[in-house]
Amino acid sequence: MTLIRRREQGLARPADFDPFGALSLLDEFWPMARMNEETGYLPTMEVKETDDAYAIRLELPGVAKEDVRVQFENGILTVSGEKRDTTEEKSERVYRSEIRYGAFTRSLRFKEVDGEKISAKHENGVLTVTVPKSAKVQPRAIEIA
Repeated sequence: MTLIRRREQGLARPADFDPFGALSLLDEFWPMARMNEETGYLPTMEVKETDDAYAIRLELPGVAKEDVRVQFENGILTVSGEKRDTTEEKSERVYRSEIRYGAFTRSLRFKEVDGEKISAKHENGVLTVTVPKSAKVQPRAIEIA
């Protein structure tokens, strides 16, 4: 069976950013498929857009700042890291565990952003990455002569 992505006619779609744009065909139809099957850890993410930048927030409770990497290369912003299990006691019994641990990677594709001015802040278990738009994609008013 061949899966074909359809676009609705008449709907405008921003060309500079596609937060749900797939990095692979599998991601497009099943985004949770990128979750590491062995660990099952995938931090939740929120993406917002303003006139001059994109704001990406990832919830990373229990993840140390030193265990997170933010990289921007070829138009792809990648946030990766690892949530480590700090339990040292091996003799205890676990009756129920819903806490996930392990390595994670989240990637977003951008066009026409200023990669040199990307900033990241890790505070209270939340990573905030600000991706400024380049000057040529920012909206501007045009004076009528």
